[in-house]
Amino acid sequence: MIIDMHIHTIYSGDSIIAPEDLIEQAEQLGLDGICVTEHDSYQASQVAAEFAEGTDLLVLRGIEISTDLGHILVYGIMDDDWKTLGEPKRIAAQELIDYARSRGAVAIPAHPFGGARHSIGDDLSSLAGIFAIEGYNGEIEVEDNLRACDLAEELNLKIIGGSDAHRLGEIGRCVTVFERHIETLEQLLDELGAGRFQAKYL
Repeated sequence: MIIDMHIHTIYSGDSIIAPEDLIEQAEQLGLDGICVTEHDSYQASQVAAEFAEGTDLLVLRGIEISTDLGHILVYGIMDDDWKTLGEPKRIAAQELIDYARSRGAVAIPAHPFGGARHSIGDDLSSLAGIFAIEGYNGEIEVEDNLRACDLAEELNLKIIGGSDAHRLGEIGRCVTVFERHIETLEQLLDELGAGRFQAKYL
């Protein structure tokens, strides 16, 4: 099952993808599913989910949260109560990871070596409680993705893929291929935890 794990719409503020266009494009590309991960807001992804109703496309919702070390993708938190941890960009990365785990969610550092893209980089080695990173990101240079993959191997971490799309033509550049069929967020979390997936360029 092919899922783009990292996509933004106009509700992220820095994307020009309208939710309805996102759904149409993802279907045309033959993706089985997408995760809409708006910046620092769970509620912001609601519109995209509504546009997907009645389609065959699986649309799940996550959040890309800005921490003191960089961006972290969170899957499994279905509200914005995480904001009690502090203001975006000031939240301690480790505190967010611990919070996500306490709620049965997963926290996956995004584009670890994305340069100016608010990336955690070598600080990954100081973080506890993560089992995967976004090793394939469609918005950064291949060399930077390879660097992330090398560090993941060194730290024995799994790798997911996501386009990080902010424009229509970027959707699906990088994806995560799951071994089993997924229909719900709970099943996604199960498959992530079991490690039954691999990242891929399309």
